[in-house]
Amino acid sequence: MEHAAEIGSFDDAFDRLFRIAYRSAYRLLGSREDAEDVAIDALTRASLHWRTVRTEPAPWVTTVSANLAIDIWRRRRRAPTDRPVQPADPFDSRRIDLVRALERLPRRQRDTVVLRYFADLSESQTALALGVSTGSVKQHTSRAMASLKRELGEP
Repeated sequence: MEHAAEIGSFDDAFDRLFRIAYRSAYRLLGSREDAEDVAIDALTRASLHWRTVRTEPAPWVTTVSANLAIDIWRRRRRAPTDRPVQPADPFDSRRIDLVRALERLPRRQRDTVVLRYFADLSESQTALALGVSTGSVKQHTSRAMASLKRELGEP
């Protein structure tokens, strides 16, 4: 993990954090345009909270961008649309299933999965970012993965 002294200013961290936010959003949304919008929104929020975020900005930005992407899915699901209900691409269909499953997880479980598998953080890094013990991260991740596997029908 990085330390505050290594991070520097928001401007110094912007490019790296934008890539992190974009990657998280794109994995959930599958749309470059939407992922860019989410990344910009996440970085705007990070700049407003920089004093508290700057010590560990990557996990914070990852979590915020994933939550914003899930919010986009929720709004689209509720809004009437002319788009087809099921996408033609099977990968997009699996992405929709994943987002729906993630949004049904309790917040802490979703956060651990996002940080572990979207931001590629270790258990100890995730624990540090969330302010919990490593055992708690293991427990939440295990429960979340079991729920996701049940819901998605994955082995």
